[in-house]
Amino acid sequence: MELKILDINITNENIEQKIYEKINLEEFELDKEYDIVASFYNRDLIEDSLNEDVLYEIKKKHFKFIKIVRNIFEKNNIIINKFYLMGTIVELLDDEIDIKIKKSNSKNIKSNVIWPCKEIFIYEDGKNKLDSLLFTNQISMEEYESNLEDLKYELSIYENEEEFEYLN
Repeated sequence: MELKILDINITNENIEQKIYEKINLEEFELDKEYDIVASFYNRDLIEDSLNEDVLYEIKKKHFKFIKIVRNIFEKNNIIINKFYLMGTIVELLDDEIDIKIKKSNSKNIKSNVIWPCKEIFIYEDGKNKLDSLLFTNQISMEEYESNLEDLKYELSIYENEEEFEYLN
């Protein structure tokens, strides 16, 4: 199940009501367990663009949103195992939340994973893979640098603010 909630941010006071309006809880099987992946437009990222030198913080508002969503399901006897909350400014519109709910493969393992800027985490994972390929001589330095630039381009990550402004 996928929900797109427009004109609202995770900090809005009426977020619980908006989710209830969009979701059909009767579609869920009570004997099954589910995972949630929620992406939200993270306004905190706008000021810093997507700069690889900026630290993106996990904040209280992230945990509050997860608690609200988990409570919606728990009140209706629906078990949520893993909850992924990912901030972005690349894939979503301002004040948009995208929630995907799928059957869980992990039984009775509850966890919350928060990525305030999912592009940076995806970049780090990709960079680590490239580092490993370079270290084991599976790619050359030129291929490494080219792939790293491609990764940055795909994720809209810039070395500095001037580069970001020039591209836009």
